[in-house]
Amino acid sequence: MTIADWLELAYAIDQRRLSAAKYAAEARHMRAFPVGEIEAEMDVQLLERIVALLKGPPHYRRTGFGQPHRGARGAAPQTPIIVALKNRVTRLRAAGVGGNLPPSG
Repeated sequence: MTIADWLELAYAIDQRRLSAAKYAAEARHMRAFPVGEIEAEMDVQLLERIVALLKGPPHYRRTGFGQPHRGARGAAPQTPIIVALKNRVTRLRAAGVGGNLPPSG
């Protein structure tokens, strides 16, 4: 699964009606994030959209994929993924990939 595939499926899961099955699907999908693909991804805007989704409000509307409030982030599965994604974006921008646009999220 690529990072783009993961994001597309996350949006599809988010569109489901509220239910225990949706919450379980969000948790499973979060655990299935393709961490190994982060270093291969060159699309800065895609990486920033995922960061916005995982950080939650005010960066993106509230979803089940959003990082919990401060104090509960240390154990959250989103935290190391957000750090890795932001580091990749920083390295890509330093290398001149993605242009000189400010972060979109």
